[in-house]
Amino acid sequence: MLKRILVAVDGSDHAHKALEQAVDLAESLKQPASLMIVHVNPSISLNEPALGVDLEARIAEEGQHIIQPVNELLAARSVHYETLLIAGDTVNEICRVAKDRDCDLIVMGTAGKSMLAEIVVGSVSHGVLKHAACPVMTVK
Repeated sequence: MLKRILVAVDGSDHAHKALEQAVDLAESLKQPASLMIVHVNPSISLNEPALGVDLEARIAEEGQHIIQPVNELLAARSVHYETLLIAGDTVNEICRVAKDRDCDLIVMGTAGKSMLAEIVVGSVSHGVLKHAACPVMTVK
């Protein structure tokens, strides 16, 4: 039985489609599941911070910008949810949160905002598929 579903979001169209699928799934269950909406800001390592730039504030602002449409979509739906904005390695953090919060399923898009970043760094969805302790559903 699905009780808690983690949905990874990054502001991409694929992530939005994954969120819609997760909401539909959660609402269709006899006992509706709750959603854990997670956005991970990748850790940035800088030798010298840019003068006059509050990097942490900018990262938090970007996270809020990504979560705002999620809140708007879910406000009109009947599913219980919470949001979590964190920083770190995206694959590790998604898998850690899913395990720590006893999630029964991870739902995520197959492609994120930056296709070039996925080619260079490796696919986040592929990494989560390899390392997650629970089932993973990818949406394209």
